[in-house]
Amino acid sequence: MSDMLVNANLIWVMLGTFLLGITAAAIGGLAVLRARALIGDVLAHAAIPGVMFGVILIGSLSPLLVVGFALLTGLIAYHLIHSLTLHTKLRSDTAMAIILATFFALGMLLLSYIQAQHWPNTAGLDRILFGQAAAITRAELIQLLVLSLVTLIYLIIFFPRLKLVLFNPSYAKSLGIHVAREEFIFALVLVMVVVVGMHIVGAILMAGALLIPITIMRLWPLGLGLMLSFAASLAAIAAVASSLLSLWVEQSPTGPWMIVILGLFFMLSWLAHQLYQRLNPTSRHV
Repeated sequence: MSDMLVNANLIWVMLGTFLLGITAAAIGGLAVLRARALIGDVLAHAAIPGVMFGVILIGSLSPLLVVGFALLTGLIAYHLIHSLTLHTKLRSDTAMAIILATFFALGMLLLSYIQAQHWPNTAGLDRILFGQAAAITRAELIQLLVLSLVTLIYLIIFFPRLKLVLFNPSYAKSLGIHVAREEFIFALVLVMVVVVGMHIVGAILMAGALLIPITIMRLWPLGLGLMLSFAASLAAIAAVASSLLSLWVEQSPTGPWMIVILGLFFMLSWLAHQLYQRLNPTSRHV
């Protein structure tokens, strides 16, 4: 009986990390290639005060309402980064660093306040920071499944339009595309993936799920579509492997294993790329 429960839990964890891996790699890849590599880290940390505000106002860690508040603060952070980059002389990485530090500090202050109140029904706030894939619930898994399907369908159907909007907005405007609206939709989907994924890998490691897969593939001269597809595939492999390792190595969480495996993939890819460069000195340096 216990073996059956372990196997059932493993399947749930594996499915959750698998869905998060492919979704985060796909949507995060576009954000990274747009020269906003830190955006995932910023949004994950910006969601923390949203979660805390939700807990303070509601009095409990209600999943749907808390996700709503986290989504709101994540979108506010994204808009602030866009506005600071557009209307000031700040570079995007500087703007992102300012927003990350400010929102994270606010989140920590609110967390300290909540812990001092000793409210019931607020257990599990540490999952927001560090993640806990093994504790994923059926409702969270369904939520992640729906979000993954919506995100992947969105990326597949609107991929040509997204390429124009994200990488050549001036040309997109000349074609009559409402660039601001398309950017808002992209930001909304990205923030939703970050907020939902925090329950599995945590706010601190969420950036790795968004950033590392596409960074691995950027080492190689591939088209955008292939790059995103291979990045999602690597993330899926890391998700399955991390679920198995968390079962075999007792008391080890799945999220950190996933990021460590992706980090190892990056090192192997980088070493292979260095070897390829040495064997083909006339090849283009990526």
